[in-house]
Formats: sequence, C-alpha cells, structure tokens
Amino acid sequence: MKTFHSLAVATVLGMIAVPNSASAGFPFFRSHPRVNEVSGRLNNEQRRINHGVATGRLSPLQAGRLQRGEQRIQQRETRDMAMHGGHLTRRETVNLNRAENRESARINHAEGMRRPGFFGRLFGRR
Repeated sequence: MKTFHSLAVATVLGMIAVPNSASAGFPFFRSHPRVNEVSGRLNNEQRRINHGVATGRLSPLQAGRLQRGEQRIQQRETRDMAMHGGHLTRRETVNLNRAENRESARINHAEGMRRPGFFGRLFGRR
C-alpha cells in the first residue's frame, strides 16, 4: 500500500513538473513560422562559427566577436517576441533577417581572411 501511495504521488508530481520544466527555459511559444525562420538562421550561423573555429578558419577572437553579434540579434528577437505574445511581425522578421544577412557576411569575410590563397592550396599550406 505504501509503495502504491508513493507511486501515485510521484506520478502526480511528474505530471506537474513536465509542463513547467518545458516552459521554464523560454516562456514564449516557439512554433510560429516567422520565429522558426529566424531561430533556424541563428542556429545555422552559430554552427558556421563553431565549424570555422574547429577548422582554423576563425580565430577565437573573431569567433567571440561574431558570437556577440549573434547574441545581439537573439536578444532583439526575444524582445520583439515579448512585445507580441511570442510572435514576430512581418516588419520585425524583415529587420531580423537583414541583421542576419549582415552577420552572415561578417562570418564569410572573417573566414575568408584566414583561408589559404591559390598558392597556399597549390602547395598544400593550410
């Protein structure tokens, strides 16, 4: 009887804890198409930065600067979502995509500065 009682209490507590733990990290509803678009781009840029550091195309200093730029964009997204109940307006999406385009160009430029040129590739220098 005691094990049945403790099992019932654990089940009820588990049912209460699961929805609260899912919303504890981010209080907004993240399945809106515009939010997914911007968030997907942020994840892609973060992956590109990490790959650039792993391959040696980005220095840790460059990666830190690029990640701060990505954090600013993510903060803007969070602030905009908070103003509209977890959604983004078209204008906010356009502005965030524009900022992502600039950040993507910065990543390309930073990676290009450390890429070997034609002769480096020709003679095997990396």
